[in-house]
Amino acid sequence: MYVISDSPNPSRMVCFGASGTCVQVMLDLVHQSQGAPRFSGYVADRFGSRVHADGHPVSSLEEVAEWGDVGIVVPIHDPRDRRSVFTRIRKLGIPILGSRGLPHLSHPAAALGEGVIVSSTTRVGFATTIGNASLALGDLIAHDVTVGEYCTFAAGSIVLGHVNIGDDVFVGAGAIIKNGTSSRPLNIGTGAVIGVGAVVDRDVPPGAVVISPRARPLREALS
Repeated sequence: MYVISDSPNPSRMVCFGASGTCVQVMLDLVHQSQGAPRFSGYVADRFGSRVHADGHPVSSLEEVAEWGDVGIVVPIHDPRDRRSVFTRIRKLGIPILGSRGLPHLSHPAAALGEGVIVSSTTRVGFATTIGNASLALGDLIAHDVTVGEYCTFAAGSIVLGHVNIGDDVFVGAGAIIKNGTSSRPLNIGTGAVIGVGAVVDRDVPPGAVVISPRARPLREALS
């Protein structure tokens, strides 16, 4: 995993959040990245301690803003929280860093926005544009896909070709958004939620929640 910045890399970096996901992202960055900014701890509003269990300090966003020469990685998966945090960080003038997992494969013609988190084994296809989203392990975003701002994709999500996804969309683990066509892309509206394992083969209106039926037994357990 390595750091991506729209400006020269700062000498230090912090991670917004102190959850298990944040810890894993930073662990990958610290151990896989050559020449990455020095990891200087976590940012959390309500953590209950000034020191994380892994020994790194926990600071407020306002404290970090006073350090200077520091960037921040934002591996947050809730679209509303992601939007709110990005707004706060920008107001304080802290550079937002993206990250790319190793291995991952993004086509050279794909355009990835500010602060995009691309986890290991993720693939991003030709002529695809992604706003400041968070992509988890094993996601596939195929060709000719447009993803709006503050979207999040849980592990193993698949988005096939010719799909337009609005802002603030959450795609659950293992969900599949089937392909549209060049003349009629499949559209996922702003604020939609695609549930775990859902298979989407038609347009989803803004704000809609799409889920798959719960698993059901086909036969009794073998004795």
